[in-house]
Amino acid sequence: MRKVVVLVAPHSPDEPALNLGAAKKIELVASLLSQLGFDVHYVDSAHPPGRFRPALMGQRATLGKTAVTLWRPFCVPSRKLGKMLNIFTSQGLFRALARLKPQLVWVYNPYAFEARLGLFLQRAAGSKLVMELEDLPTARGRGFNPKPLLDQHYFKPLLARSNMVTFVNAVLLRRFTGVVQRALLFPSILQNALVAMPQHTRFAGTQRRLGYFGGLETDKGVGILLNLPPMLPPDWKLVVTGVGSLTPELQAAQARYPDQLEFHGAVSHDSVLAFMQGCDAIVNPHAPITHMDDGVFPFKVCEAIASGALLISTALPSIDIDLSRSVLYFDGSAQGLADAVRDAAAHYAQRHDEINQVRQQVCAQYGEQTVLTQFRQAVDGLLGAH
Repeated sequence: MRKVVVLVAPHSPDEPALNLGAAKKIELVASLLSQLGFDVHYVDSAHPPGRFRPALMGQRATLGKTAVTLWRPFCVPSRKLGKMLNIFTSQGLFRALARLKPQLVWVYNPYAFEARLGLFLQRAAGSKLVMELEDLPTARGRGFNPKPLLDQHYFKPLLARSNMVTFVNAVLLRRFTGVVQRALLFPSILQNALVAMPQHTRFAGTQRRLGYFGGLETDKGVGILLNLPPMLPPDWKLVVTGVGSLTPELQAAQARYPDQLEFHGAVSHDSVLAFMQGCDAIVNPHAPITHMDDGVFPFKVCEAIASGALLISTALPSIDIDLSRSVLYFDGSAQGLADAVRDAAAHYAQRHDEINQVRQQVCAQYGEQTVLTQFRQAVDGLLGAH
């Protein structure tokens, strides 16, 4: 019989993904767990808004390209209210999952619902518990939403009781190494299609393209892209894909600056790869992570580097590869990005060999097959101890 894993994460396979980096990473984790021989039971904790939905207690579905059994707590029209209710009223769902006797439960982030489910299955079913730490609970501003305080309440016990914790950057790994039982640095997974993408020299043509491919939210720094088009040099064009709360503003900006901005909205991942291939530079405008207690690491960073384009980025926490040799950093402002764009061709020419070396390192370290090998060793260690 195949082993059973319960993967719980805030991504709905039957809804448009708002956080594209998180969605892709979740889908790839499910794929790797399936390749390790697990039947994947996926608990969607995203709470899709808009209508009442009863709890979903096991249904065949596809997450990315992986066959899973889908579970979901009940939903109500108000997502904020529904997520709060799910935290405390999902015992029936928890017990049904415990009856599967999963060998492993994989929890995406120390969110309160995910934490309660993970700790319950560890206690009730003897499951080994893995927490994937992607954000510190209070790293992002949530206004008057009380949920981050609940997430923070569960963070320390989840950190201490997890049999393994994966860390999104090396700063967090060093900070919590003495607290956790086992640790694994896990900033990214790169799809084989991205790693195998044919490489060519950038800045060779007369028209130059700056790309952004990700969620369209203020906390990701996307607001500065609204002001960028009229500040670009005449031979540059900004290319944007994605969805989010800033979609209407980007549509309006495209109407105002049709020669400086291409906005494509939601597109397939294959289309994203094609757009990345056509860009000379890719920007990560994320709000300064140092202001977020170094608690995140944007998924798009390693994707951009792996594409071979020049990465223009705000300051980043460290991982296990020195990115400073190749990245062109800017201060997070629209003017700072415009200045970096003007310097981009010279920076690329000066650092071309280093950019290529870092790309090769990133592809080797975070390609699917390397991460699969790391997962296999880590999971075998956990279940062998079991």
